[in-house]
Amino acid sequence: MKRLIINQCIKYRAAIINKWGREIYIVKEIKKYICNLNRMFRCLFNMVPRLFILAVAIAVFEAVLPYVNVIAVQLIIDGLMEQRTAATIVNIIIITIAVHVLFRMILGEFRKKREISEMELGLKFQKYLSTHEMRLSFADIESTRVQELKRNIEQARMRNGGVEKVVYDFEIAVKNIASLLTAGIVFARIFVGQHRENKMSFWTSLFPIVILIMVVIVCTVITLNLQSKQNILIAELNDKANQANGSAFSYMQFISNYHFGKEIRIFDLGDYLCDFFDKLWTSSTGYTIIQKLGREKAKIPCITVLCNEILNIFIYILAIGKAYAKEITVGNVVVYISSIQAFLQSVVLLIGASGEIIGTGIFLQPFLDLIDIEEEILVSDTREKMPSGFHELSFEHVCFKYPGQEYWVLEDVNFTLKVNQKMALVGENGAGKSTLIKLICRFYEPNQGCIKINGVDVRRYDKKQYWDMISAVFQDFSLPALTLGNIISGKDDFDKEKEMDIFRKVGMEKWMEKLNISFDQYLYNDFSDSGVEISGGESQKLAIARAVYKEAPFIILDEPTSALDPISEAAVFDDFHQICKEKTCIFISHRLYSCKLCDFILVLHKGKVVQQGTHEELLSYAGEYKELWNSQAGLYREGNMLHRWMF
Repeated sequence: MKRLIINQCIKYRAAIINKWGREIYIVKEIKKYICNLNRMFRCLFNMVPRLFILAVAIAVFEAVLPYVNVIAVQLIIDGLMEQRTAATIVNIIIITIAVHVLFRMILGEFRKKREISEMELGLKFQKYLSTHEMRLSFADIESTRVQELKRNIEQARMRNGGVEKVVYDFEIAVKNIASLLTAGIVFARIFVGQHRENKMSFWTSLFPIVILIMVVIVCTVITLNLQSKQNILIAELNDKANQANGSAFSYMQFISNYHFGKEIRIFDLGDYLCDFFDKLWTSSTGYTIIQKLGREKAKIPCITVLCNEILNIFIYILAIGKAYAKEITVGNVVVYISSIQAFLQSVVLLIGASGEIIGTGIFLQPFLDLIDIEEEILVSDTREKMPSGFHELSFEHVCFKYPGQEYWVLEDVNFTLKVNQKMALVGENGAGKSTLIKLICRFYEPNQGCIKINGVDVRRYDKKQYWDMISAVFQDFSLPALTLGNIISGKDDFDKEKEMDIFRKVGMEKWMEKLNISFDQYLYNDFSDSGVEISGGESQKLAIARAVYKEAPFIILDEPTSALDPISEAAVFDDFHQICKEKTCIFISHRLYSCKLCDFILVLHKGKVVQQGTHEELLSYAGEYKELWNSQAGLYREGNMLHRWMF
């Protein structure tokens, strides 16, 4: 028996500790979410301050407007009871209508301006968020963390609306506070009004107002506490749902992407993809969490019912007692009843708005987490200036692995590339070629060893100056949906003659003539219904033209011609070598005949340099390069038109 009592005491103590731990956790979470709201409010206010000014004006007018009728009814009833003239009653009605019309006109004008300002805020914030993301380091952009934050942001927008909800909650809070204050002023006489008889009673004392204040405070504190706990639980469920529904959300984006529209139609995939999405969604952990989330959200309105009913009953008793004690007139009874209803509604809505505000602070978390990631520093006065001329690039015992991975993608890589030399990177898929290019471009920094330009570690140079020296066509390059001239130059002011000369050299002049288009022609239909859709080969030629237009001394081509046929590729490489005679170049191509034109070849295998030398040197002895060459040579000997050119 004694042991049982001890065990029960231990369990009771543990329960108390857990309860207090939970309470402390909730307080900390509430503080964090309020801090989130404060940060986002200041950020949005600085972007469009007039939106918040308009929100305050609209909220105040909407709060005061209902009481125009309430006061008018009181004046009319008291006027009738006191047998005032019909002209007086008519004047009250006319003034009431005039005030209503004036308020409605002002509100209409404010709402129009609010819609414009709200749209401006949405655009400015999206620009701010996108610009911030653009300025993150490439390692951050590729990281799982940023991708997850972006996914959570999209889900937060779908479920809760955008950051505009901060303005909406602000307006609701101001409206309820204004309504509460107005209601308090209107029926203030119910507490402090002069009684008509000299005898004192409970109804003419301060006890009713003291009791009312205490009831309001107690109910408000209890309701806020319950709603806070409920909102924290909802926040936790939301976070779990966001993580669990990641695959379903990504799939939803996939089926709505217009780039897959042709396949969906030609293979009749619509019904199958929708059914697959339903199965993916209903079978996910997030589906169960969302159902629980819905049940928890449904509890929130129930939390405020008790507070509402207690206040309702008490204030009605107070109003009746005042009337019975002849403290108020018949007209005042109508005013007070209407005001009491508005007061109660304002209290309940204000409490509910507090919960909504905490909820808004919750869903703002991924936005702020993304904003808190430090932007990449590109320019610094303390760094070394880039040299005026490029002489050599060297890798010295470079090792690298991606963040969060255990294995080395590149291991002990060493080579030197001299000015105006052409180097080919060769290796099977996954050998580390594209990763080596990322290191040259300083999208990542080596874990071990160093990369040098003219004998100086590249980490001592500003990235902005460093990138000015490099031009590239990446394997997964992208072309924005802009005009041809803007795409090639990256500017509004560009040299059309220079662009046309480059188009001739990369074989795009005939394409322009065939379609009868100019450099003002848009690509794709994202921003123009007359946008031109281009093939993979044409887009690669445009990417090459963009790389040439920059006139950088160092050019990187990461499989730039994979979408071209062998004949077109041979022509492009031949032309490109002529264009880049006085430039340093690095090529990656799985078609090895392009390597014949390079000064030397670097062969990678599983992240290591296994061979390097000229085409003839590497073919003179057995090795990785010779095996790759022979495997492709057999294909071209089978009647390929490039056979003579290659062999």
